[in-house]
Amino acid sequence: MFAEAPAPPPGLEKIEHFVFIMQENRSFDSYFGTYPGAEGIPPGVCVPNPAGGPCVTPYHDPNVVNQGGDHDWDNALASIDGGQMDGFIAGSADKPGDVIGWHDFREIPNYWSYAQLYVLQDRLFESITSYSLPAHLYMLAAQSGGYIGDGQAYPDSFTFPEITELLGTGKIDWKYYVNSGKTPGFSDGVDTDQDEKVFTHWNPLPAFPAVKNDPNQFGRLVNANQFYTDAKNGTLPQVSWVIPNATQSEHPPNSVRAGMSYVTGLVNAVMQGPNWNSSAIFISWDDWGGFYDHVTPPKVDKYGLGIRVPGLVISPYARQGYVHHKTYRLIPSSPG
Repeated sequence: MFAEAPAPPPGLEKIEHFVFIMQENRSFDSYFGTYPGAEGIPPGVCVPNPAGGPCVTPYHDPNVVNQGGDHDWDNALASIDGGQMDGFIAGSADKPGDVIGWHDFREIPNYWSYAQLYVLQDRLFESITSYSLPAHLYMLAAQSGGYIGDGQAYPDSFTFPEITELLGTGKIDWKYYVNSGKTPGFSDGVDTDQDEKVFTHWNPLPAFPAVKNDPNQFGRLVNANQFYTDAKNGTLPQVSWVIPNATQSEHPPNSVRAGMSYVTGLVNAVMQGPNWNSSAIFISWDDWGGFYDHVTPPKVDKYGLGIRVPGLVISPYARQGYVHHKTYRLIPSSPG
């Protein structure tokens, strides 16, 4: 006899709106390494210093502006160090100042409150062992077409399938909300103006001809101001992505407090709107930003998984104060 499949969680059938908020460059341990009940920083950890100084014990960092560390392909491999998870200082040799520090409710109170009231994921890993552009491609396509960074030339376009094509085929409504403002440019150290219709590290959809050349698809890339209007009016699509600008992103050296306030505004907009009772909000961070994490990523292929990042799930149907210890798919199978 076959066992019956477990019943879906109560309320799952009521969820019609999935909101994905992608922030930047934080590891799980740097935000929730001391959160009760989570798989946090083990006692006695001390990260080697390749410069010959004493090892560094993870410590509370009260500063809301951090330097972070280098976080390309090579830096990730150095940080993971074959699964030893002891190369974070070595992997950020250019700027290792605060990569071993961690925050808690004193710096990011709203994120800790969300964890207490809803669901915290402590087994969410970056999809690829690299930086923002490949990570954002994986968010959309579960691949990067072999692009990993690591000195490769930036692609001009991407022709592999991505999820908005599938959503369109299934007649599932979606929007990709992009905040205007500065964003990292393709020249190192040079920011550029972010526009929803222009390809950037955090907004790769305009580089997909299947999106750009289809007026219906391309019209779904909108300024993030529209998110607040849609939330207020109860017209959120079935699937939403919200992309920050640099100031909102938490990407070092931008303030974690400013990023948290921005995310809180997005969450409040959904909670206070007519779609709240049919919504689930997923907050995650695209890569680890050079910051320490102690959990060895599972090996699924030659590209990943990458270093662990925080994840929060907010919904009227989320289990209060639950820490989810499993790795899951990014887009559930429920829409439509």
